Amino acid sequence: MTDISPIRMPKWGLAMQEGTVVHWWKEIGSQIAEGEELVDIETPKITNVFESPQSGTLRRITAQTGETLPVGALLGVIAEKTISDSEIDAFIADFQASFVPGEEEAEGTGALSLSTVTVDGRSIRVGRAGTGEKAPIVLIHGYSGDLNNWLFNVEALAAEAPVIAIDLPGHGESSKDVGDGSLAFLADSVTKTLDALGVQRANLVGHSLGGAVAARLAADHPERTASLTLIAPASLPGTQVSEEFLTGIMESQRARDLKPYLEMLFADPSLVNKDMIDEMVKDKRLDGVEDALMKIRDRLLGEEDRSSLAAALKKIPRATVIASHNDKIVGAPSTDLADGFKIHWIDSAGHMPQLEAASEVNALIVQNIGT
Repeated sequence: MTDISPIRMPKWGLAMQEGTVVHWWKEIGSQIAEGEELVDIETPKITNVFESPQSGTLRRITAQTGETLPVGALLGVIAEKTISDSEIDAFIADFQASFVPGEEEAEGTGALSLSTVTVDGRSIRVGRAGTGEKAPIVLIHGYSGDLNNWLFNVEALAAEAPVIAIDLPGHGESSKDVGDGSLAFLADSVTKTLDALGVQRANLVGHSLGGAVAARLAADHPERTASLTLIAPASLPGTQVSEEFLTGIMESQRARDLKPYLEMLFADPSLVNKDMIDEMVKDKRLDGVEDALMKIRDRLLGEEDRSSLAAALKKIPRATVIASHNDKIVGAPSTDLADGFKIHWIDSAGHMPQLEAASEVNALIVQNIGT
């Protein structure tokens, strides 16, 4: 029965323990290719499409629409048509008899191993996944986010190179001391975090604020930058960060007040669910968060960091920029960036293409990584 492969509930992000089947895109008997869209799965954070782990024929669907199952549970079976129905039935029976919920949560490249490093007396949370000899892919989230913003990217990227996801100062479970809130301070914090981890060269991937931080780091340390991928980046020429969004996120204390600002992030506002809102409300109530976000907001809205970064872009030999004309948070970057910058437009997404179009973004990152 080695030619029979299970389709299992994936683990997307640190907190995911179960998922709900929303819609199957293929019927039993369909021939499917590896990476083809297979089934929509709803998590506490967002709904995403799960892609086929391999090519073959969809022989069984064991998880029906609306069914909620733990991570690792059997969703269906892929096998060639030459495999008999009795062999498929025996495989399913054996799987269900031996499956223990929870055992799969820590397995696989998609599960981040968390730790904390100390940088200039400040604690920085990092998550690591994957192994290999390539320079690691370093993921830097955006304003008011954390390393969980990469829940649909870690597994695919960790299959190509080691992955390091970082909570910036003022965010997630890192120290809430953000210094002067500048891009230079945040970039220096990331650089020193990599020093503490023994990483001398990295493939930098930044989203929004994290994109500006990654660009600043790459300009300051080109010798340490194997590649640079900027996703909906802030502070690049042509972009303008929404003051309405930054202030709304910072000042909103109740779920109903926060919801419309979170909806600005996505091309499809229905992707914002109750759990996403509640988690952000909880995080914002932590001591020091409001002051940290205020300092960073003021720097993002000012001209000093923007002008400095624009002048520094010429130090970066090449970069991949992933953007959308439908981005309500930073808008579209100028098509006349520094030499070596290549823009890929994903207009089906808003400001969060790494969540809204994860497969396309993952492929672009992998295509761009260096050694």
